[in-house]
Amino acid sequence: MRILGIRIKNLASLDGFTEINFTREPLSSAGIFAITGPTGAGKSTILDALCLALYGKTPRYKQGQEAGVDIIDVQGSTINQGDHRGILRDGAGEGFAEVDFIGTDAQTYTATWKVRRARDKADGALQPDTTLLTNKLSGAIFPGKKKETAEEIERLVGLNFEQFTRSVLLAQGDFTAFLKAAKDEKSALLEKLTGTRIYSEISRQIFAHYSQEKRALEDLNLQREGIVTLTAEELQELERQKTTMEQSMALLEKEAETLNQEINWHDRLKLLQTTLSAASAAQEQAMLARQNAASREQLLKLVEQVQPTRSWMEGQQAAEKQLSEKATALQQLHATLHHLQQQQEALSQQLQTANEAAAATIGQQEEALPHLEEAKALDVQIKEKALQVAQVTTEVKTVEETQRQLERQLQIHQQQAEKLHFSITQLQQWKQDNAARQPIAENHGLINAKLADAQVLLDAAQELLPQLEIVQTAITGAQHAKAELEIQLATITQQIQAERPKHTAAAEALAGIPIADVEKGKAAIDTHIEDIIGAEAHWKIISHSQAELDILTQKLAGNKDELQAKVHLLACASEQLLVAAAERDASLRMLEKAKLAAAENVELLRSQLTAEEPCPVCGSKEHPYVTEQPQLNHVLSELKAAHEQHDKAYTTCLQAESGLKQTVNNLEETIDLQEQEVGTKETSLAVQHTTWLAFTIYPQADTISDQQKATWLAQQLQDARAQQKHLQQQIQLHANQKQELNALQQHIHQLEQQHNQNSNALKDTERQLQSLQQQQAQQLARQQDSHQALAVIEESLAPYFVTTGWFTNWQQDAALFLQRISQFADQWKTTTQKLEEDTRQQDILTAKIEAAKNQLQNASADVQKKQAALGGVTQQQEVLTQKRQAIFNGEAAATIEQKLKQAVTAALQAVDKMKADRELLQTSLTRTATQKEQAEKDILLLQQQAEALVQNIQQWLATFNSGNASVLTHQQLGQLLAYDTRWIATERAALRVVENALNAAQSVWQERNTQLQQHQQQRLSERNAEELVTLLNTAKANLQQQVQQKNEIGFQLQLNSSNKQKIGQLLNAIQAQALTAENWAKLNELIGSADGKKFRLIAQEYTLDALLTYANVHLAMLSNRYLLQRIPSTLGLQVVDQYMGNEVRTVYSLSGGESFLASLALALGLASLSGSQMQVESLFIDEGFGSLDPATLNIAMDALERLHDQGRKVGVISHVQEMTERIPIQIKVNKQQSGRSKVEVVNV
Repeated sequence: MRILGIRIKNLASLDGFTEINFTREPLSSAGIFAITGPTGAGKSTILDALCLALYGKTPRYKQGQEAGVDIIDVQGSTINQGDHRGILRDGAGEGFAEVDFIGTDAQTYTATWKVRRARDKADGALQPDTTLLTNKLSGAIFPGKKKETAEEIERLVGLNFEQFTRSVLLAQGDFTAFLKAAKDEKSALLEKLTGTRIYSEISRQIFAHYSQEKRALEDLNLQREGIVTLTAEELQELERQKTTMEQSMALLEKEAETLNQEINWHDRLKLLQTTLSAASAAQEQAMLARQNAASREQLLKLVEQVQPTRSWMEGQQAAEKQLSEKATALQQLHATLHHLQQQQEALSQQLQTANEAAAATIGQQEEALPHLEEAKALDVQIKEKALQVAQVTTEVKTVEETQRQLERQLQIHQQQAEKLHFSITQLQQWKQDNAARQPIAENHGLINAKLADAQVLLDAAQELLPQLEIVQTAITGAQHAKAELEIQLATITQQIQAERPKHTAAAEALAGIPIADVEKGKAAIDTHIEDIIGAEAHWKIISHSQAELDILTQKLAGNKDELQAKVHLLACASEQLLVAAAERDASLRMLEKAKLAAAENVELLRSQLTAEEPCPVCGSKEHPYVTEQPQLNHVLSELKAAHEQHDKAYTTCLQAESGLKQTVNNLEETIDLQEQEVGTKETSLAVQHTTWLAFTIYPQADTISDQQKATWLAQQLQDARAQQKHLQQQIQLHANQKQELNALQQHIHQLEQQHNQNSNALKDTERQLQSLQQQQAQQLARQQDSHQALAVIEESLAPYFVTTGWFTNWQQDAALFLQRISQFADQWKTTTQKLEEDTRQQDILTAKIEAAKNQLQNASADVQKKQAALGGVTQQQEVLTQKRQAIFNGEAAATIEQKLKQAVTAALQAVDKMKADRELLQTSLTRTATQKEQAEKDILLLQQQAEALVQNIQQWLATFNSGNASVLTHQQLGQLLAYDTRWIATERAALRVVENALNAAQSVWQERNTQLQQHQQQRLSERNAEELVTLLNTAKANLQQQVQQKNEIGFQLQLNSSNKQKIGQLLNAIQAQALTAENWAKLNELIGSADGKKFRLIAQEYTLDALLTYANVHLAMLSNRYLLQRIPSTLGLQVVDQYMGNEVRTVYSLSGGESFLASLALALGLASLSGSQMQVESLFIDEGFGSLDPATLNIAMDALERLHDQGRKVGVISHVQEMTERIPIQIKVNKQQSGRSKVEVVNV
């Protein structure tokens, strides 16, 4: 695995975008490079970004993940101190860490970790971070979720987070401490470095399992001691008592059964009386519904009688509706025509006025042309002069603004100079006043680190005080709880021994009832009863359906006969209508021809005669037939009377035919509905017969006649229910006894559970007491270690403080103490930097002030020259402006010209528009007049049609009323015709439902009454229900008492038998548990321990041996003099000096340089052990060089050069001057203002 590049944005002190590309020069060819910079600049942030991009976490933040410890993020929001999102730089809305690397599949990938705040604002709350993985060759982004992406990155890198931090970020500093650490510290360091925590947990689990199996074996031995059995005499006496009880119980059960039968008879009587009352109410309700339906039947009959007039009534309503619409339309047309005529007159006057206005506008345009030309010439001159004025004005403003800026700049420089002088004086005085505290400011980082360690120790010591009190309280409570549990355990054991004989007796009594056979018989009789009930109800449905089908078939046959007769009458009426129509048409043609002939010949000549002038035919001057012709009028009158007689005959035939057609249509619709209903009922009846065949009782019922089936089924149902009642009583008796047995068994089970719980609680309390005592001893030891370490830290920091009580002050308020130190150190640093910067700025300002004075003098002279030139050009502009103002009051020539053109155009357009409107108005007048004439003709025709239809209806009503007692009016006729054929069919079906409901209710009442009479004949005795209940309760109480006594005897017998079996079972269980406990004891002796130390040491020794194998390979490459070995049976190390004849030496005899080589070899060995499946080509070392002397540093550099020779790229993070001078390729992290840092790659 190789790192190709790192990109960072807004993380910690690295502001903005930062990129480190290991594929570009000079890093691409460098085997060793240094990451340099002052403390706090952000060197370690580069490694944090590397870990974040690949794993989404860093070693530094992972150490701070302590629950409940939060720090302030933004206003109103906090985050955990170990939250890695806190690395986002303050004031930044978003940031990221990105790493390019070559994966295990030899392809190049980019891993990106991003974090942002809400809305990308600096004051927004932190949002969840995201992780992306991109294949750089294909550009494809891994599509999984965050967890899946992290797993894919781990697969491609070939290392998990812990392995990566051990293989790539070398833990050389931890191994330096490991070489010379104490025994317990060695174990903790090795567990941290190699990840062997799992072996401690395995050791503790084995110890816990061994303790559990051991306690289980002890519990079995205790159970064996507490089991007792009966003697032979006691066993014989219990058997005799049991036999006597069983005989007495049989007599009591028989008596209770007889009483139950009589009580059930009384219950059945009440039920039958209730159902009979309900059937009577239903029958009365059905009869009332039948009476209420009489008016509906009369209405239905009347609606059917008036159907022949439907076509006339609908025609009349349609004609009246159209007549009303036409009358309304005619009124609207009259109003529209009058309005259009008024508009026509007004429009003619407006057109004349518009023509006169257009002529006047054109004359005004011609008069204004000379003045327009003169105005245009002056406008051009004024525009040119205005440009000159604007140019000169701009020049004046520019030089004046320059003068003002120079004056302001000079004033600002003078004010800044005064402020700088005052600031420098104050800063110098402050440094002089605080010179004695300078060592604290220069070493505040070391002081803070030491005090942070001391704070951890102090917190640990203070936390132990309440813990010690809690542990002591817990020990006292555990001792009291143990005593109480021992008393409770003895009491529960006595209760269990007392309850077990009762349980045995109850179980034996329950076993004597053959409940399986009884329940099987009960299930069979239940099924038989359900079949009889279903068959009885279904047979009633079949009978009712058959009766309905017969009635409907008779009605259908009658309607078909009536339809055949009506069809014959309709054919006759149609023939008569054709004859009447022909006669009416012939008489009409004769009448029209006569009228036409008279009008064409005679009437024309008569109309030309003039009074007192001779007739051209006869010469007479008197003309008596000008106004009247008796003969001709007589002929026309006879023809007209004949036509009216024929027309009346035609109308009569038409009415007869329409009535017959309506009747035929109604009958056909009724027959269709009845045929459909017959088909439906026949299908339903067939399905009901098929269902009847499926009943179990059908073969027996088929032998009974249809008239007797209902009675026979009722008798079968009564017999089956009697048998069902007997079986139910037996099942109820068994259920009661079983419930009592279960209650007793549950009570015993609860006692046993309570016994086990108390026993386990007692054992847990004993183990808790032992654990608390061990915990108390450990806490006391830890408290003493913390106090000793605090004293060492106080002694090391004393030289930096002048006052003697500084350590006490820190203990009283550590946060305030550290805050004051940090504030003073920051203030000292800021003051020093500020003093240097202010002094440099003071020199710069002095030079700026002199230059500003010279520039201001030159600017004043330029202002005077420009102002004089502006005055001359302005005067010339004013003369031209006065001339132009005299023409059109100064208004622009183009504007005047445009206004004149627009006025002419508008006037001409107005004339054209009025002419077009006049033509449209004339078209509307013509169209409206035509529509009015047509509407008047339509109204006349509709009035004639309506009168003819009303006459037909009145004739029909007269005929109908003459044959009926009640008189039917025209309005009532319309109301009756509102009911359509669908309503008629629906109403007819509804009335049929009412009739059927009455028949069904009468049938049900008859059946219920028969059942009640039969049940009254089956009474067993004359005792009433209250007396029977009293006798039954007495029998049950006696029976329950004897059952309880029998159960107690049975429980004693069962307990005796169970105890004998338990003794044998316990021996087998004890033997098996002893074998299991022995195996766990052997495993516990080998690797088990309460604190996990035994197996952890074995695993750590084995791991250390493997680590030393890898480390010696690397040590041989670094220096061939030494060989590392583990001291047998310990975690200690020793070295073999191969230059001194393989002399064995302690690690404490190694020099500083030799110790560095040994620790570096161990760190490289751990990297090889963690990444044994792959070659790690990029290494980073972030510790250990600051404490090396020059000679040791040379050895370290030589060792790093050898690592480069092995083909690895090594990055060293250090601020040691001698080291950075030895490494030419450097990644420099430079501090800037406001806590910012910038990264650059240099070749020094």
